[in-house]
Amino acid sequence: MPYLYAFITALGTLIGGWLPFSGFFKKISPRYLIGFAAGAMLGIAFFDLIPAAGAANAIYLALGFFAIYLLEKFVLMHSHHQQPQVNRVGWVPVIGIALESLIDGLAIAVGFALAPALGLTIALAVLAHELPRGFTTSVIMRGAGYSNQIVAGVLAIDALFTPLGVFLANFFPTEYFTQLLAFTAGVFLYVGADDLLPEAHEKLNWQVVAAVLLGAALIWLISAFVV
Repeated sequence: MPYLYAFITALGTLIGGWLPFSGFFKKISPRYLIGFAAGAMLGIAFFDLIPAAGAANAIYLALGFFAIYLLEKFVLMHSHHQQPQVNRVGWVPVIGIALESLIDGLAIAVGFALAPALGLTIALAVLAHELPRGFTTSVIMRGAGYSNQIVAGVLAIDALFTPLGVFLANFFPTEYFTQLLAFTAGVFLYVGADDLLPEAHEKLNWQVVAAVLLGAALIWLISAFVV
């Protein structure tokens, strides 16, 4: 059962990732989509990951934040092209997104191990978040200038990380689960605030502000009322 629900949530990732390629979203400026993605990533960190991790694991949140900071700056130091920030390190945010997919799979497996009803609840919660997460992945990769084929490949890998998380749950010490949540929250905070928000706000535009707030509000609504 955990694998079945993991593959269903993976399908949600693919569907969400397909949305930016649809006719409606093609008409929207990339700046608004990136702003929405920024709000969604920050919303996942604030409304999902941090509350689940707990204040006791704040050190791991900081480790996640500064680990991606150091990784990104190391990449930038070795970049010889003066391109927009997201274009140079578009793959870095995907690390955090894939890590959360892995955690989702772990959570589903742990939930089913404790009680089938709990596992089903967690799986439904994950599925509710996969649509905006898949959407965010596509927006980031397209904003970084990658081809549709590479975006599709990254989405497929991202989606498969959830079933992989279910498999790794057989070997992962569950007592470190909340620390991993906190680390991932730190990654999401850095990516949303430092990578995506500056790219979206290259020029002041209140419509971009609204897109950011909409992304965060959607995650809050899902967290508060859907799951």
